[in-house]
Amino acid sequence: MNSLAVTDSLLLLVTIVVFSGSKNSPSLRISVAIFGAAALLGVLRFTGLLPLPQMHSFFSGLGATAAYPLLAATFIWSGSVVAQRWRFASIFFVIAGAFGLIASALEFALWGNLVALVSVTALLIHGIRVRNVQASMGAAALLVALILFASKAALPPYLQPGDFLHVFMALGLMLLSRKASLAGG
Repeated sequence: MNSLAVTDSLLLLVTIVVFSGSKNSPSLRISVAIFGAAALLGVLRFTGLLPLPQMHSFFSGLGATAAYPLLAATFIWSGSVVAQRWRFASIFFVIAGAFGLIASALEFALWGNLVALVSVTALLIHGIRVRNVQASMGAAALLVALILFASKAALPPYLQPGDFLHVFMALGLMLLSRKASLAGG
């Protein structure tokens, strides 16, 4: 089995656990649902069961342009209507996703990478500013995931760049969701 299928399975499992957490906010649940959809499509793609590279790429891009910003909003403005109400979290997600689609149509390829990087960096700065070690560690894990993936870090023949992305995303999402549950939402 392909290592990407294994690490995508790990990410999928983590997103299912976080999504099913009843104490997690709607915005966190929407964010992890998108990451989970990309992970599921990755598992299907990398196992060869149902190779849908365009769908996997689409949901990965949606994660970068809409789920990461929503995740940042979840923690930075945890008391806001965007973080706490399904309707406003959905509206935020759709608008952010629309900007991503527009950037894609205009062939502005760096948009997704830039949005993801800014969102995760804002999460990290916020965690440090409020002196929350767990949130800072979760955001740092997400930042490491993005940096290792962008730098194409690999340990051939065992780990590919996507493996690092999946593993560190899973770690970051676990830490952030644990912080959200401890904070009461």
